[in-house]
Amino acid sequence: MKKVSILRSATMALIAMIVVGTVACEKETPVSVIPNAKEIICSAGDRPTFTFSVTGNWQLSSDATWCKFITSAGEVLDMSGRAGTHTITLRITDENIKNEPTFANITMKMGGNKGIIATVERGANQLYMRIYDITDTPISAVELGYVDWIPFRVEANFRFAAVDYPDWVEFYDGAVTGVPGEQTEAMARIVCDGEREQYPITKEDGYTITFADESGKASFTFPIIFKGMSNTELSFAGPTANTFGWEVSLDGKTFRQKDQATGDYITIEDGLTYRITALKNDYEVILFEKVVDRGIPSYELDAKWMEYDYESATLSVKATDKTRYGVAMALPRGIYNKIRADIKGNIFEYDDASGLQLETIKYDYLQYIICEITQMDFSERSPYEGMYVYHSLTIYEIPCTRYTDAEVMAKYGVEDAYTCPFPLPMDGKTPGIIIDPRIEGWTTDSFTEGRATVEFYYRGEKLKASEGEYEVGENKDEVMAARLLGPKAGFEDNVEALFKLDGVAKKLLVVTPPTE
Repeated sequence: MKKVSILRSATMALIAMIVVGTVACEKETPVSVIPNAKEIICSAGDRPTFTFSVTGNWQLSSDATWCKFITSAGEVLDMSGRAGTHTITLRITDENIKNEPTFANITMKMGGNKGIIATVERGANQLYMRIYDITDTPISAVELGYVDWIPFRVEANFRFAAVDYPDWVEFYDGAVTGVPGEQTEAMARIVCDGEREQYPITKEDGYTITFADESGKASFTFPIIFKGMSNTELSFAGPTANTFGWEVSLDGKTFRQKDQATGDYITIEDGLTYRITALKNDYEVILFEKVVDRGIPSYELDAKWMEYDYESATLSVKATDKTRYGVAMALPRGIYNKIRADIKGNIFEYDDASGLQLETIKYDYLQYIICEITQMDFSERSPYEGMYVYHSLTIYEIPCTRYTDAEVMAKYGVEDAYTCPFPLPMDGKTPGIIIDPRIEGWTTDSFTEGRATVEFYYRGEKLKASEGEYEVGENKDEVMAARLLGPKAGFEDNVEALFKLDGVAKKLLVVTPPTE
């Protein structure tokens, strides 16, 4: 009895192990289940999708050549994949289309099982048209570019052409035409007029493009959209194409600019009016004064003597009694907001092309200058009136004023005398001044003949050209001039320049020492 009991117990344990092992194996190898079939109703030209989730490797096949799978390798009738959730995109063509619905079956094989997971019903023969973006993604509207072209693709089962659209829509090749079964690539943008590009266009605005077949019996219409120009873009038109070289009278009333082709002046009264184009008409005008101190230019922000009226888009200038220089710049809102914390630091840099570190506008910001202007005396002056002095390195004018010391004028026997400061040394360089005395007959020829002369005096002694203290010759305008470099002993007192013609003293310039 004891032996039988032991054998019976062992047998029962073995049976239990077999049962447990069988259950364990069933859990490790789940049965692959084909998903339930889906119904897809579509038309030729559509790209319907369906999604399924499976636990094993699978294969799909389509039994109709007009119903293909879109994959990274192209359009195929068979495809495969691994366990997981998948979304499949179909391409439905008009191949063998009829005047009644046609059907295709999508069959799945998985783990020895097979079944239909999708039935595709293609509608009866009909004309269709679809549009896509450059990535071949279906879109519902044609988008216009601003300056750049925006590409799109058109596909239809008939020969077509774009036949109706606003005149401010522009196509890259001038037109859009296509043939059945092939994608036609086109590019479109808005035709700018200074206003319409400022504002976005949405579907709700109702602008459309219509494509029609050759007979004109069938047509497809798509909305037009436009995002508007970027808030970092801006364009403008002024009174002339040239934004530089403007002058304005001292009373601020008369503006003029010399026509480079004819040499004649273009004259405008009261102000300069612009047409500035920016997104939603949102821009900022910045006014700078260019200050020239002894021939060295620099810029100051917010020139109060210049005014810009946003409503009329007009630049005006207040009255003054002296020469001054200004720059007006229009920045799109996106650019202005980016640099507003440090406007000067972002717009200006130092240029050493002249040999000096001079403040200048960065190249990227030159496009935003709407006006560079000089306010000056417009009254007619004799070509031999006054005296002109320029910084030898920057060529900017150093204004002269009348000199009234009767004793010094009597010493040299002149009645026409002027004074100006000598420029400061800068960046380790000691510049000089170029003097155009404006004396009739004081020319290159008379200098060569020995009739035109200049004498420089420092503390009672004549300066010497041989010592490099001055030079005489033609300036950049091929006008006879003198260049004072300064006394070798150091510039601590006035230098007096006496200009003579045929031995007769004509004009005197008193140059004061450079001081901070």
